[in-house]
Amino acid sequence: MYYLIKYGYDGSMFDGFQRDNGINSVENTIIKTLGEYNITDNIESAARTDKYVSARGNVLLLKSGDEINKIMKILNSQIKYMFFYSYSVLDDYFNPRHNEAKQYSYILYGKYDMDPIINTLKKFEGTHDFINFCRADKRNTVRTIKRIDYREYPGFHIINFYAKSFIWHQIRSIIEYSLRNTGGDPFSITAKFPYLADPVPLILMDISYNNITFNNFDYKGSKKYLHSLIKNIKLRSTFYDIFTDDL
Repeated sequence: MYYLIKYGYDGSMFDGFQRDNGINSVENTIIKTLGEYNITDNIESAARTDKYVSARGNVLLLKSGDEINKIMKILNSQIKYMFFYSYSVLDDYFNPRHNEAKQYSYILYGKYDMDPIINTLKKFEGTHDFINFCRADKRNTVRTIKRIDYREYPGFHIINFYAKSFIWHQIRSIIEYSLRNTGGDPFSITAKFPYLADPVPLILMDISYNNITFNNFDYKGSKKYLHSLIKNIKLRSTFYDIFTDDL
């Protein structure tokens, strides 16, 4: 049986995503855990996020004779800084990279005049050659960004990117260009834009597919872990506020 599994992770806690990034990469951590329980020795990933980039909705494919509930329980109980929350059971092989759409979100902390930034970001919508705004490899650098929008929250903004596919460093390059060159025409430059935004605020929010339905998994243990993690992070933040008070 084949299973598609949606999951999230805190990218700052890993040495990268791909298995060749080291023992503590996202893929290696999952493969190691599945291997220890004789579930499978391989997975296929829908998206390869940059080092330190997080995800709320990445997708993996695995083949196993074990029941999906057993697999989900093992993954959620044995892997820190990840949570596995929905799945689809498939009779036949399906390439998880053949998705319909991806959404990435970038968090901007602090006060910004968002109008000129968004006006610049909007120039990246549509089909363009992003050769100067990515880490180019053998893949085609012509991509289509369907939409870019944002929401404002107290103390921060979230910028959302929607497309079928992205290329390495594309969003981080676009964000940094738009922060530095509000009002500029990004496709008038003739050389690679040399700066990248910080990877930590970037999140792969979701990957969607045509004709594939995901079932929610009751991951109460993961929710408890996530709430404890949030509490721990807030506590550490308070520590640093105290440490730097009056310095």
